[in-house]
Amino acid sequence: MAVSVQIAIAVTLLLRLALIPLDLYRSTDFEVHRNWLAITHSLPLSSWYYEEASPWTLDYPPLFAAFEWVLSQAAAFADPEMLRVANLEYASWATVVFQRCSVVVGDLLLVLGARRLGSTLGSSAQGWSTALLALVGPGLLIVDHVHFQYNGMLFGVLLFSIADLEAGRIYRGAALFAALLNMKQIFLYLAPVYFVFLLRGHCGCVFGVGPLGRPAELRQPCAVGPHGACSPMRCARKRTCTQVWCSLCSRWLGCLSWPRGRGCRW
Repeated sequence: MAVSVQIAIAVTLLLRLALIPLDLYRSTDFEVHRNWLAITHSLPLSSWYYEEASPWTLDYPPLFAAFEWVLSQAAAFADPEMLRVANLEYASWATVVFQRCSVVVGDLLLVLGARRLGSTLGSSAQGWSTALLALVGPGLLIVDHVHFQYNGMLFGVLLFSIADLEAGRIYRGAALFAALLNMKQIFLYLAPVYFVFLLRGHCGCVFGVGPLGRPAELRQPCAVGPHGACSPMRCARKRTCTQVWCSLCSRWLGCLSWPRGRGCRW
C-alpha cells in the first residue's frame, strides 16, 4: 500500500508541474515574489526593507527574506533579468517556469512534514497517507499553484514542529515554530495554542527566561541580527510587518522555563 501511495504522491507533484505550461492565472503575488527576488539579490542587506521602486515592498519577516535570497542565487541561472529591481512586471517564460517550479519543490517539505506527523501519530503507512491527503487539498493547489504563494512549504515547517511536540522533542518543536513566525507572521494566530500547550505541560515557572525559551531566543538574533545595520525603530516605521513577530515570538515562547513534562528532548 505504501508504494501505491508514494506513486500517487509523485503523480500529484507531476500534475502540479503540468499546470505550468497552461499559465492559467498570474496574480499580483507573482510579481511580488519576483520583486523580492530582485531586492534580495541586487541590493545590500541594509536596503532590503527600504527599497520602494515597486509598490510590492518586502514586508515578510527576515527568514523569508533569507529564503528569497537563496532562491535568487538559482534564479540568476534561469534568467538574470528577473533579478533587476527596475524590471517591474517582468514575466519572461523562464521566470514563470522558475517561480512555479520553486513552489512545487517547496511542496516537498509539506510531504515530508505530513509524513513525519502521520508516522509519529501512527505507522509509516499512515505517514504516507497523511502526506498524500495534505498534498491533494484543493485549497493549497489554488492558492499556491494558481494564485502563487509558498504556503505548502510553510505548512511543512508547521507539521514538523507539531510532530516534534508529539514526539516529546519540545525544544526543537518550539524552535521550529519560532522559525516559522520569522518566515510568515500570519502564523501568529497559532502562537496562543503553542503558549497554552507549553505552559500547561512543560513549564515549571512562567516568569523569566529558561531553557525552553532559548530556542525562540536564539531564532531572534539569527533572523533579525543581519538587519541590525538599520535602526529597529526606523525599520518599524518603514515596514509594519518587520517587528510584530520579533516581540511577540520572544514574549510568548521565550518566557517559558524548565520543562517538567516527560520525554522532553531535542
